[in-house]
Amino acid sequence: MILPSTYTGAILCLVLSMLCFGSWANLQKRSGKWRYELFYWDFSIGIALAATLAAFTLGSLNSGQLTFSDNLLITSYHRISYALEAGFVVGLANLFMVGALSVAPMAVVFPVAMGVGLAVETAWLVFSPQGSVLLLMGGAVLVLASIVVSAFTYGLYSQDQRTQQKALMPDPRAVAAATAKLPKPAQGVALSVISGIALGMVPTLTDMARTGEDGLAAYTAGLLVAIAILVSTLIYSPFFITFSVHGAPVQFRSYFKGGKAMHLNGLLAGVLWSVGLIAAFASGGYSATIQAGPVATRGFAEGAAVVATLWGLLRWREFQGGSLKVRILLTTMLMLWIVGAGMVTMAPSLSK
Repeated sequence: MILPSTYTGAILCLVLSMLCFGSWANLQKRSGKWRYELFYWDFSIGIALAATLAAFTLGSLNSGQLTFSDNLLITSYHRISYALEAGFVVGLANLFMVGALSVAPMAVVFPVAMGVGLAVETAWLVFSPQGSVLLLMGGAVLVLASIVVSAFTYGLYSQDQRTQQKALMPDPRAVAAATAKLPKPAQGVALSVISGIALGMVPTLTDMARTGEDGLAAYTAGLLVAIAILVSTLIYSPFFITFSVHGAPVQFRSYFKGGKAMHLNGLLAGVLWSVGLIAAFASGGYSATIQAGPVATRGFAEGAAVVATLWGLLRWREFQGGSLKVRILLTTMLMLWIVGAGMVTMAPSLSK
């Protein structure tokens, strides 16, 4: 299989992973009014297609080394089960995330979801015999503080938008009709938090799937996780279709009424996400001597939230027209998140 053979190659894989994980949601934004429940079907199909293609091409080349099929034969059922479990968990996390993105800005959803995920993961790291517990706890507190600031900022901005609508619409009935169509800020934040709780469980499961002599290689793990995500869509999707996040429940037959551009956006988003996952797995390279290390790996992984936030603020102008107070709070949120995530990232490399 094709894997990085140098330290630079490992870092480039991490950069690619960060950009993919932080950018796929742009394609959901491009889908406009296309319901997220229908978008997610194409999204999960795109993940599975990309992972399958990678496994049978990049994962099967260079036969002098271990190939995808060789790895699948020698690995244990326990490692396979951990990867499948990770896929089911991340599938649930992704569904809640795309649901949150349908009612809330990227600049809120990603920092909140990934921040909660980082806090959940930190809870496991606190009990690790290595690393600075003080730095871990301090970083987690800052990340949680950034989540609170993000939620407060979003609520403040939404209130400002409602106030502006009232000023433009003197008729109280028109104001009530317009504001009723706006999603509640708490809704998007709550969905992001649930997504983050699930995300926080994924690294532990993938680590268990990939460690040991019988651990899964990058392309094998990527394919199994992707298959589990696709299968989990069949299980989770009916619930989300029946109990809609916003608006009337959608009918699944509406999926077949979508245009080519709508389906393509979902497929490409899934491909981007899958490339990000496989690139993160592949960053380990052929040997431990060229691995980027836990600090760089975690740092680039958490950097996806910053990338997504910048997309939301700069590309989509999600907080356009916000007051000076909103802009200050957004800057504060981003700084708290970066510093807190940086502290958590550095902690395992430092002794107590």
